[in-house]
Amino acid sequence: MPAYEALELDHGTHAQRTFCSWTDTGWRSVLLQVHDDAPDAVEFSLPPIAEQHLVLATAGDAWLESHADGGWRSAHYTRGQIGLTAPGRSTRLRYRSTAGMTTLHLYLPGSLMQRVGLELWGGDRLASHQPDALAVTDPVAEQVILGLAAAASDGLDDLYAETAAEFLAVHLHTRYGGMPPAEIPRYEDARVRKAIELMRDNLQAPLTLSDIAGEIWLSVYHFLRVFKAATGQTPRRYLTSLRVQAARRHLADSDILISEVARLCGFSSPAQLSAVFIRETGVSPSAYRQSHRRT
Repeated sequence: MPAYEALELDHGTHAQRTFCSWTDTGWRSVLLQVHDDAPDAVEFSLPPIAEQHLVLATAGDAWLESHADGGWRSAHYTRGQIGLTAPGRSTRLRYRSTAGMTTLHLYLPGSLMQRVGLELWGGDRLASHQPDALAVTDPVAEQVILGLAAAASDGLDDLYAETAAEFLAVHLHTRYGGMPPAEIPRYEDARVRKAIELMRDNLQAPLTLSDIAGEIWLSVYHFLRVFKAATGQTPRRYLTSLRVQAARRHLADSDILISEVARLCGFSSPAQLSAVFIRETGVSPSAYRQSHRRT
């Protein structure tokens, strides 16, 4: 993976970098930095970079001003607030505080933001709708960023960072991209039909969302959205219903052991079959067999 353009940014005298995940943790899926900011800064500019930039205030407060669209906008930046700068946008700032601030700077790869945006909205509307805001209060994004900081401090694997980055990219596009809802696919969507056929033909297999999405050439996030819009259910819920239906047929039409019914229908054990079956039908598999036995 190429180095982040943000690594080349010169923050001058207004910020001291105390942590960098690129060098201190070896992460490549995201770039996380901790800054101790000076009490105040006269106007300064940062060039556009390829990454989506998130700044979370973790201590202190400041009056922050940003120049955009021919004028200055301002916000009182306090602990928990987040600033967003979209990929490819320059930043012109000035601020003042009483004692300085500590901020977490998270950079998501521009390629990730591009891919997720295309999957969610398509290319015709993506360029003019990027997550960008001076200061927002977002407990979800805040906890993800704090979780990443804790994970980096503990030396967790880059897989943790990659998973969090995927979620944040979807969250930011959906919450702050300013996009209208994506079109709801029709039920006869060929991709949904193929996914259902795959489920029916492989009930006994340990299917995962990734397995099914890969077969129909969709990302997991896109697959979840398309499938639920078409069926009203999540893929996992739909697959569970198919497995219970198959179990009901086996119980009513055959004398095979319940352990074999569990195996044929994709349950890991008779106990799992029993738990799911009771939840879905209100009775145990053995009671269902007794009351639905066909002559």
